[in-house]
Amino acid sequence: MRIWASACLLLCLPASASAAGLFSAVHPTLACGDDAILRALSDRTISTQQSPAWRKTLIRQGDCHSVTPDIRWEKIANRNGLPLMRRVPPVPGLPPLYFMTGDIAPIGSIPAAMAEEHPMVRAPVAPPAPAAVDTPTPTGPQHTEADDNPPATPPVIVQQAETPRPTDIFFMTRGFQKLGSLILTLMLVCGTGWIMVLILRACWLMARRRKAVRICLELAQRHSAMLGRWYQNAHDTTAASPGHTSWATYLDRFTRSTLLPTLTRHGYHALWPSICRTVQGHITTMAASTATKPPAAAITPSTYHQDMNQAEYAAFCSQWIEKAGWDTRPPVATGLGSVIQCNRNNLKMLVHCWMDRKPVHDDVIWQGIKEKTDSKASVGAIVSNAPYTQEALLLGKKHRIFLLHHEDVFKFVSGIEVPDVA
Repeated sequence: MRIWASACLLLCLPASASAAGLFSAVHPTLACGDDAILRALSDRTISTQQSPAWRKTLIRQGDCHSVTPDIRWEKIANRNGLPLMRRVPPVPGLPPLYFMTGDIAPIGSIPAAMAEEHPMVRAPVAPPAPAAVDTPTPTGPQHTEADDNPPATPPVIVQQAETPRPTDIFFMTRGFQKLGSLILTLMLVCGTGWIMVLILRACWLMARRRKAVRICLELAQRHSAMLGRWYQNAHDTTAASPGHTSWATYLDRFTRSTLLPTLTRHGYHALWPSICRTVQGHITTMAASTATKPPAAAITPSTYHQDMNQAEYAAFCSQWIEKAGWDTRPPVATGLGSVIQCNRNNLKMLVHCWMDRKPVHDDVIWQGIKEKTDSKASVGAIVSNAPYTQEALLLGKKHRIFLLHHEDVFKFVSGIEVPDVA
């Protein structure tokens, strides 16, 4: 029997010891994680002078919580004159909180008056008192115990404050978040923009190169017959002969006289170093294939035929100029067509012959202007079997170069007034 009694005493000792160290709030109050904010909220003089928004801000900043008397607390420290309490049992996410000294008390020492005023506080029930002896009831004004005790302070009612959730370091604030996130975003945007600029620039340069190559190949195709003759002359003449001209010389002459001026007018001259090998390779292949073709049948120069070559067309025009009374030299092949130098009574005339199936462009006109300026001729004319473009007509009018069809050559040269020389 004594053994069982000792065991019961041992079981009751921890419970009583733990209950002796527990506290609870005297009335519903406010507890904060910051003692300074708790003092400011508990000071009625300060609270009455501030707005409700100010109080809500302090509650949020001080990590304040609403506390009721039914919650048990354990005292762990006393800092700056305020007790620091920890909830029993612990609740995850709820840190230790500061209480005002008068708002917290041990569980067994809460006054009965407080328990009556606040029904949520459970005070110990006192045993019933024995029946009183009948005594005479006094008359007149009586002095009660309530007159000695001042009225109790009304409880502070605080709404439940939301516990802030833990957030990541780069998303502590709303909007643009932190400066590091903004800088990272700007770096990504700038890097992507720079890459897009490089890609667009590369595509733009590629398109310009393709267009420049196409212009050069179109010019080479228009002069394919002349290039074929040059290629054949360069490979038929022996290297030991004094008048030998290599194909590289012919190709360089065609480049300087025809390709580069045209590219300069179109604004593509800066692209020539990057496309020169491609263009020269295509021109060489085309000239070689043109030179291997069998020569066309010989046609009488006095009769025009659409299948005659550039040399035959120049001889045909020269024959009509001679019939008009002019002294002519044999036609000389140049970069674009052939040139006929004519003379009559010391009046010098330069006729540029050009045969093509397409309209004559301004590059042929520029070649005729250059030849007239170099030879210092008084009269310059360009003769062709094809019509002239509007740009070519305006350019010839500006530089006083006559643009003729081969059917109008005889009438034109016959109508030129030549001074008589004694």
